[in-house]
Amino acid sequence: MKLTMLFSTPEELIAQIKTLPSSPQLMQRLLLLIDDPDSTVESLVEVIQLERSLAARVVHLANSPIYNGGACGSIEEAVQRLGFAVVHEAVMTVMAIETFSKSLRIYRCPMNILWRQALATACAARELARRTNDDVNRAYTLGLLHNVGMVAIDRWVQQKQPGVVLECGNWPEEWQTSENRLLGYDHAEPSAIMMRTWGFPLPMVEAVKYQFRPQASPNAPTLAALLMISRWVRRQVCSRETACPLPDRDVLNLLGLKINELSPVVQKVAVEVEVLAKTLNLDQVSAAA
Repeated sequence: MKLTMLFSTPEELIAQIKTLPSSPQLMQRLLLLIDDPDSTVESLVEVIQLERSLAARVVHLANSPIYNGGACGSIEEAVQRLGFAVVHEAVMTVMAIETFSKSLRIYRCPMNILWRQALATACAARELARRTNDDVNRAYTLGLLHNVGMVAIDRWVQQKQPGVVLECGNWPEEWQTSENRLLGYDHAEPSAIMMRTWGFPLPMVEAVKYQFRPQASPNAPTLAALLMISRWVRRQVCSRETACPLPDRDVLNLLGLKINELSPVVQKVAVEVEVLAKTLNLDQVSAAA
């Protein structure tokens, strides 16, 4: 039975979710600060202090042996020591992982798999953005939140039809076929609606909406293509499939990339994911959840 009999559109589904994750709202505020050349350390500290656990994690990161600066006792000192770029990456990553704070039952996807997939997609998007001269901070954020609609779908379907399980297919469809069979749409649209609700820029919202069909995007085909190829890189890093289909050449052409340029990206992202996971103690975060 299709659940579209109850709520026929992604908008109606999101409207039924009483509380959306709050972390992405802080992520949007942080993104605005990073984009603002006049932003100060004090303004960054103010955003971080809104989440006590987040502030503690930034201080912990500043005290890690990597930075060799001695004991650091305040969030202000931590931000000064780490710098905007490092703090941005760390805070965005931790807040995204808090958004994926529970396993998704209908997807049979444990929390640690969710955050590794989000992190791999984010690192891939950032690396591709460097190669295509796109905004690396927006690309990283897109990668972290590109599939956040799965959280809403999982929560809603469990309420309406407990016991439903979806099947993941091959790339590029992945969950699309199962989601469409059940709901009449895939998680890209709810993800875009949630990002729009949180106030993210319209090009980012559109890129998420068209991440499975970038050529159809009216205003952000390049950003949507970047997200689609980032998902391909994530699939290589997280599943290590040898038979995964190569990305469509037309999608690569939107980015001005060639197939042979992707292998170094996969290798670099695989290393970055492991380094970030270790630096931010992300395995401990998932174990404690």
